[in-house]
Amino acid sequence: MSDPLHAYIVSQGEELLTGQTLDSNSHFLCGQLTDLGLRVRGAITAGDRVEAIASALRLAADEAAVVVCTGGLGPTSDDLTADAAGLAFDLPIVLHDEALTQIETRYRDAGRPMPESNRRQAMLPKGCTVLENPVGTAPGFAVTTPGGRLYCLPGVPFEMKRMWTQQVATDLAARFSISPPERRLFRVLGKGESQLQDLLGDLPTLHPGIELGFRARMPENQVKLVAPQGHPGMDEAAALVRARLGRDLFAEDEGLELAGAIGQLLLDRGERVAFAESCTGGWVSHLCVSEPGSSRWLERSWVTYSNQAKQDELGVRAETLQAHGAVSEETAVEMARGAREAAGVDWAVAITGIAGPTGGSPDRPVGTVVFSIVGPEVEHTRRLRLPSSGRTPTRRFSSFIALDMLRRQLLRAGAAQG
Repeated sequence: MSDPLHAYIVSQGEELLTGQTLDSNSHFLCGQLTDLGLRVRGAITAGDRVEAIASALRLAADEAAVVVCTGGLGPTSDDLTADAAGLAFDLPIVLHDEALTQIETRYRDAGRPMPESNRRQAMLPKGCTVLENPVGTAPGFAVTTPGGRLYCLPGVPFEMKRMWTQQVATDLAARFSISPPERRLFRVLGKGESQLQDLLGDLPTLHPGIELGFRARMPENQVKLVAPQGHPGMDEAAALVRARLGRDLFAEDEGLELAGAIGQLLLDRGERVAFAESCTGGWVSHLCVSEPGSSRWLERSWVTYSNQAKQDELGVRAETLQAHGAVSEETAVEMARGAREAAGVDWAVAITGIAGPTGGSPDRPVGTVVFSIVGPEVEHTRRLRLPSSGRTPTRRFSSFIALDMLRRQLLRAGAAQG
């Protein structure tokens, strides 16, 4: 694989260094640059000092042919990116009529007079290319550096993204010889990164020129294959990954979430599902209704948090609760049976547990969660002890576990039908 073009990202703003604002721009740009076929060499954040920003720009330009900088293009005294670019590359700062016209037009279209302070946004490095901001008042600009090209964009994310898509990405493709690599993504539940490494670590040897990578995106893990466009072994390598992952593979589409994959399985079988949730408090149902078209396969859900609700809504017997407790296999299966019968559906899933931080006991410590799935000729119940990492992580992780257990039962049922 030939060496890719290198890129570097510079973020500007004191609010990023103090933790007041999350740097989502760098996250976005890393993905966009990588998808174009560039290798992001690094990212750096500079505060609101012109010398610090200039130093960051020089470092980035020394490391990479393409530098993308965000932030610091506003009308206030702490917006210093244009001054820093001039300092970094020995360019005088001058008034650009094109930029000033853009700013005046934005205010005129909004029916407001332009404040005098906004003239500052038209003071840019001499010889730069002005980049139009179609949704804001801060024009961007691009400068040719000794080793490549610097693009400076506003820090407001929706402005930056629009300008990246409409101007920077196309300019990059026209100026540089770049070719997006071919990528394959495999989304996995049920195997950790170390297990995936042991399972697939020989793939680069079997298929030279194909890079193997892993990413943890809890609760799932991802396997990535990257190769130059047209690599003759990519299809064979992808088939090998699928075969080795088996039912731990739930999707090969970045946009297909676990609930959506389950919905497709249910639609293929012409079946519907209902949920009975206790400790998850509706989180499973939320994941399902977030999927477009979920009304075709999701019937209804209950949040039966109290013992009385479990009895009233799902028909859990008082003697079961008294003898075994709310967090038990016996209660979970009665919850699932009751939900399936009340909803008149093919499948029902129940979750009951102790999310903490209180409420645990020696035989049922915090993090104990019981799952039950009832379907056509299926009753599957399982108790797990999840790591005590906090109430919200326990509820979230339990929700994904419940959905994945349902997915695996649907796969088994589908195989049984032949």
